[in-house]
Amino acid sequence: MTSLPKKIIDLRESNDWSQAELARRLDVNKSVMNRIESGERKVSSDELKRLSDIFDVSTDYLLECTGEKDKTPNLVAAHLDDDVSDEDMEDILNYIEFRKKNPLGKKK
Repeated sequence: MTSLPKKIIDLRESNDWSQAELARRLDVNKSVMNRIESGERKVSSDELKRLSDIFDVSTDYLLECTGEKDKTPNLVAAHLDDDVSDEDMEDILNYIEFRKKNPLGKKK
């Protein structure tokens, strides 16, 4: 598992930004940015949201809840009838997860 400070450093470096540049974008001073990246200071929820926006990644990605960087949630269906029950929706989402792991036409 990659720590939040490591993710911040990796994302900063992938953008070829200095600590000072990221600190400017995050609206904190450079010493605060240094303490965040070294793990000496925790990131506030507001700072986490701003980092998500700055790097254009999801907060879940930053917090290691998902390996997906994409901020856009997966769209299941653009239009579902209002009468789909919560139980039916859960079944639909479970089936989608099953299909992701077991694509049709894949030989075992």
